[in-house]
Amino acid sequence: MNDDCSDTLRFLPVALDLRDKRCLVVGGGNVGTRKAITLARAGAVVTVVSPALSDELAQRIEAGQMRRLKDSFREGHLEGVFLAVAATDDDAQNATIVQLATRRGVLICDASSAERSGVIFGALLEKGDVAVAVFTGGRDPALARRTRDRIANLLGEERG
Repeated sequence: MNDDCSDTLRFLPVALDLRDKRCLVVGGGNVGTRKAITLARAGAVVTVVSPALSDELAQRIEAGQMRRLKDSFREGHLEGVFLAVAATDDDAQNATIVQLATRRGVLICDASSAERSGVIFGALLEKGDVAVAVFTGGRDPALARRTRDRIANLLGEERG
């Protein structure tokens, strides 16, 4: 085992098969919307818990792409969930969701804190059969997006 902490990965980039897995997103704002859409695109069965929704999320729920519980988060919402995302604008509530999910063995992403997360989302790029996710350990999502966009340009040049 290597004791040199500089070689330690905080997050191991992996790909998860979420088809038909129950996933929960707590929060219906912009961040919750992005996370819910990403999970639904991966084939997850997504439930959004939020008293309010973005227009885009409301449209997708109306179209049957995911379901909504017009409610405040309760621990029981985690029952049978494989992966949960805490995406509220309340840091204390996100911390509570992380604590309860961790206790239940649910994979958890705190969209407001990589430090509290067991899972983070990378900046995703899909071009044909190629999928690339760029991670910065949750420290600099803007850098991850810029890097993803540079990779997209390289893939475009290679395929052209």
